[in-house]
Amino acid sequence: MYSLLFLGLVSAVLALILTPLVRTLAWRFGIVDQPDQKRKIHSSPIPRMGGVAIFASVICAYGLLLVVRFNSGAIIWEGLPLVLRLLPAFAVVFGTGLIDDIVGLRPWKKLTAEIGAAILAWFGGIHVNALAGHSFSSAVVGFVVTLLWIIVCTNAINLIDGVDGLATGVSLFAALTMLVAAILNHNFPMALAIVPLTGALLGFLRYNFNPASIFLGDCGSL
Repeated sequence: MYSLLFLGLVSAVLALILTPLVRTLAWRFGIVDQPDQKRKIHSSPIPRMGGVAIFASVICAYGLLLVVRFNSGAIIWEGLPLVLRLLPAFAVVFGTGLIDDIVGLRPWKKLTAEIGAAILAWFGGIHVNALAGHSFSSAVVGFVVTLLWIIVCTNAINLIDGVDGLATGVSLFAALTMLVAAILNHNFPMALAIVPLTGALLGFLRYNFNPASIFLGDCGSL
């Protein structure tokens, strides 16, 4: 439990510190979200790339946990092979979002990258093999459902990042739900995987809440 509190608190504090730095960097290089009075209803340009602050907060929180040598560090080391297998998928999604934040990408290019990342995630070990308690009779069906699940969830968050606090709030609520479920089911590894993200989102929400001074950007929302 101390590890969970440590990860959550450290990631939240880091997000509070790093988000203004990323915001300043985005302003300096003109990486801002321009209003269009359609989906993007803010009245003036807002810096994006908030996902960089969240990513850095989560990674640094894990690093500090390993440095202070809590017993849960062993669980993190045990899970490292899975993390490394999923790293290519994560890199494709995060990299695609970051490029889109900086120079802009056509929707079909982002979708192609998302499909590629979903396939990499499948080979990395992320499989949806059942739905509502019913197992799929075919591995092909499971493969297709897994790809659809990843792509649809990814874009569901991405499409709502443009209204103050909405995408971050929805993501925070989802993370909290998973965290509570993990704790109630005594799934400590899952809790360790979720709590830093929860803390980082909470810290980031301080700057993303109305009136937002920074958005997640595609690197964060994807």
